[in-house]
Amino acid sequence: MPTEEKFSYFTGLDIGTTSVRCVVGELGGDAQLPNIIALAESPNSGMRKGNIAHVEEVAQAVIGVVNEAERVSGREIKAATINVNGSHVQGMNSKGVIAISSPDREISVDDRHRAEEAATIVQLPANKDIIQVFAKNYRLDGQENIKDPVGMHGVRLEVDTHMLLASVPALKLLDQVLSRAELRANHRSVSSLAAAEAVLNRQQKES
Repeated sequence: MPTEEKFSYFTGLDIGTTSVRCVVGELGGDAQLPNIIALAESPNSGMRKGNIAHVEEVAQAVIGVVNEAERVSGREIKAATINVNGSHVQGMNSKGVIAISSPDREISVDDRHRAEEAATIVQLPANKDIIQVFAKNYRLDGQENIKDPVGMHGVRLEVDTHMLLASVPALKLLDQVLSRAELRANHRSVSSLAAAEAVLNRQQKES
C-alpha cells in the first residue's frame, strides 16, 4: 500500500503601504521549492509611508485577505510570518562570545545558537526591539571567516552578527492589528530581506 505523502504548510502576510497580501504554500515530497496554493490581495488605506496610521482599517484589510486565502486553500489560518515595513527599521552589528564547555570541545548546534544569542545581549537604541539576527561569520580560537563551526573543535567561539531592529511602538500597533484579525505572528521578517531571499541565490546573498 502506498504511503500518504505528508505536506507542511506556511502562511505569509505582507502589510504594505497600498495593499495587504496573504500567501499560503505547501512543501512536501521531493519538492525543493514550496507550491503556492493560495494568494490574496486587498487595498490598504490605513498606512502612511509604510507605518500603521489607522489600526482598524489595516485590520479589516488583513481580515479580508486571510478569509480569501482560507477559502482558496481550504485551510484555517491562525498564524503567519509577518513582513515588517517602515522607515523605523534599522540595522545594527553585534558580536557574541561563548566558551565551549563540553569535554571533547566539539562545537554543537546548541553552541552555535548560544553564541548568536549572546550577540543579542547588548544595549539597544531607545524604543527599539530585535526582529531578526543574521550570523555573518564565526571565529574559533582566533581562526577567522568560518561559515559554520558545527563539528569543529575549540574552546572559544565568536560570531559577528547583523541585527535588524524595529520601533517598539510600531510593533505594538502591528500586534493590535493582528489581535483584531485573530492572527498570531509566528515569525517576523523585514520585507526587503524577504524579497532578497526570494530572488537571490546563495552566492549572490553572500557577496
